[in-house]
Amino acid sequence: MSEKPLIGVPAMSSSQVNGLRHSGSVVADAVLRAIARAGGEPVIIPPVVTSGLLSHVDGIVLPGGSDIDPRRYGQEPDETYAATDFADQDDADSRAIAAAVEQGIPTLLICRGLQLWNVERGGSLYQHWPDAGVDHVGAVHAVEVTEGSRLSDALGLAGAVDVSSYHHQAIDRLGEGLQVTARSSDGCIEAVEDPSHAIVAVQWHPEDRAETEPVDSALFAWVVAQARDRRHRRIGAAV
Repeated sequence: MSEKPLIGVPAMSSSQVNGLRHSGSVVADAVLRAIARAGGEPVIIPPVVTSGLLSHVDGIVLPGGSDIDPRRYGQEPDETYAATDFADQDDADSRAIAAAVEQGIPTLLICRGLQLWNVERGGSLYQHWPDAGVDHVGAVHAVEVTEGSRLSDALGLAGAVDVSSYHHQAIDRLGEGLQVTARSSDGCIEAVEDPSHAIVAVQWHPEDRAETEPVDSALFAWVVAQARDRRHRRIGAAV
């Protein structure tokens, strides 16, 4: 019972990795360290093979990355589109989200993860969020968290919090069944959830400051705690 919960972390395939001659499956160290500090055991899941690992993990953290293909929500890419290196990256990440939903796996979706969940639920994205007084690229800004949401429970607070942001795509049409649980002052949707699933999805990057900011480390603590509870239930049911 004391064994750490396994947290699956879907990787991105990058065409250039320092020290490798060819492509590699990568995850930001900050994400892995945040999971480990919260008491979880991160397990990297490569996107280039169909893996059965998702059925064995206790939780999932889906990190950010390059843009989602706009054709996935019925649009042609504009001049701002920054494609993934791996053509099937969106499909690989969508499998992780589907596993979370179908198997009841506690999950934290970060930035691109939030956007993809919205698209998979029939929503759409702004391909480039307009500049409207809040800097969303490489900046810290405030968001307003909805009281009573799963997000506010995870953070242990509601109202205004500062977050580390790095994105240019953002939710436009909200996906079916999703509820907005945070916004920035320019109206950008900053968090969504579905009350029927143990999933917290945020537009910001909590890994950036998780080592020093309680509001950021709290999200990793939440997913690890939920994963630990799920692990204990599964072990108990197997006995």
